[in-house]
Amino acid sequence: MAGGESAIGRALAPLFALSLRASQALAALCCALLALVAAAIVYDVTVRTLKLQPPNFTVSFTEYVLLYTTMLGAPYMVRRKGHILVEALIESVPPSLHRAMAWMVYLVCTLLSAALAYYGAKLLAQGIATGDMEYRSFDMPRWILDVTLPLGFGFSAIEFLRYLVGVDTLYKVKAQEKDGF
Repeated sequence: MAGGESAIGRALAPLFALSLRASQALAALCCALLALVAAAIVYDVTVRTLKLQPPNFTVSFTEYVLLYTTMLGAPYMVRRKGHILVEALIESVPPSLHRAMAWMVYLVCTLLSAALAYYGAKLLAQGIATGDMEYRSFDMPRWILDVTLPLGFGFSAIEFLRYLVGVDTLYKVKAQEKDGF
């Protein structure tokens, strides 16, 4: 944990624990979906090699899974500090400004993630209300794609909030330590 955990951080601990469990479950779903994509591609290539008719859904399914894994895996990546982080700016300013700059990054990331979750939820509600469909190699309700937006951005906002209230920090671990060098 970062320096001293704040009272707000302690009060929000149940929310952060829920977010951890949800992000782990979503990350596991992403792993399963990627395994299905790999199997679908192997099947598609094998069928083509045998000069048989390949399934029509492989490309669309792969594209949908890319959206799912990106959005649903994001909160886990934020929690695990697995996303791309450029520390050059932080390291180029005096150490006395590090904490303020980090707090500003956390605030912006939290607010942006929350705003995108809100607009994603509005898009999801609109899709459910209108019954919009996605027409590709297979037809499905559009909301099945849109559901990833409020989930991914919502849980990412909670994860960035952890940093904002001082439960953890993105900037303490050096790159060599993260990479195991």
